[in-house]
Amino acid sequence: MNQPSEAKPTQGILTTLRCGRTVKTLIVSVLLIVGMGMLRPDKPAGMYPNEYWATKIRWRHCADVVLTGDSRTLMALSPAEMQKKLTDRRIFNYGFGANWYSLEYLEAAENVLDPRSGKKTIIMGISPNSLTQKARQVGNFAELRERSKQDAYLDIHFAAIVHFLEPMSFRDAFQGMFPSLAETHTRKEYFADGWMAVNKEPAGGRNEVKRYRKIYEQNQVSDRTIENVISYVSKWTNSGIRVYGFPPPSSREMVEMEKDMSGLNEAEFVAAFRKAGGMWIPVDQSRYASFDGSHLEDDAALQFSRDLALRIGEFERLKPATATRN
Repeated sequence: MNQPSEAKPTQGILTTLRCGRTVKTLIVSVLLIVGMGMLRPDKPAGMYPNEYWATKIRWRHCADVVLTGDSRTLMALSPAEMQKKLTDRRIFNYGFGANWYSLEYLEAAENVLDPRSGKKTIIMGISPNSLTQKARQVGNFAELRERSKQDAYLDIHFAAIVHFLEPMSFRDAFQGMFPSLAETHTRKEYFADGWMAVNKEPAGGRNEVKRYRKIYEQNQVSDRTIENVISYVSKWTNSGIRVYGFPPPSSREMVEMEKDMSGLNEAEFVAAFRKAGGMWIPVDQSRYASFDGSHLEDDAALQFSRDLALRIGEFERLKPATATRN
């Protein structure tokens, strides 16, 4: 008759032991998560990546000057550095990785301009890849446009937590514990004005040249995309928006390969661009240091930003503010 009453203390002890093990497991798990997060070798400077992209894609009616293009524009132009020469105007870098001048992107870039601005300007980085045409919407711009409002909210307000908890490989963790053993160190900094600065040590490598060669073997510059760009340039300049175009800097190998394989006739494009009212800025593309054969490292980007701003300043001094056609 006493057996049930004797079993209760035993069950209580077992329950207590199980709870204790659960608590210890939770504590160890939390410590491991925190430890792994602290070891991340890719800790960003500036904004968190998710926060940066979610904020950037939502820009509307906020700029006097919009910088457009693909990842070469994204990494090559610092609005803050340009503002030192082009004062009293709000400049935003609206470049995106793997981007091309789709109609959706051209319209979105225009919508970043403040309609009330008296200095409305669009600066277009024209790489051959930005003039191709994809069978479907790809790249950062298209992917970000498809994200839900809920995802965007989380990206903006909980970016630090999301980044801290993102999955990480054992290789990344090992490099976090022993950074001196890593073959390369890449630092990215995300700025609120849209610039993405990249520093890679040691710099070098030409993997991007090989990658783009494969791209152009299957997908060259599109006449339709060029027509859309020229149409928008004409529309913008006729409405009083200044439009500048330039070929983004890259490595010498990349520039030569793209001349041979991309299908872009630069002389014809520039002539059409100018006829539509745009102002073309020639660039010594291989003058600036690239960290991967395609994109500029951060110091070179700052120098290029100063140089481009100076050239734009020269255009503005030569032409009255209301004139847009050359």
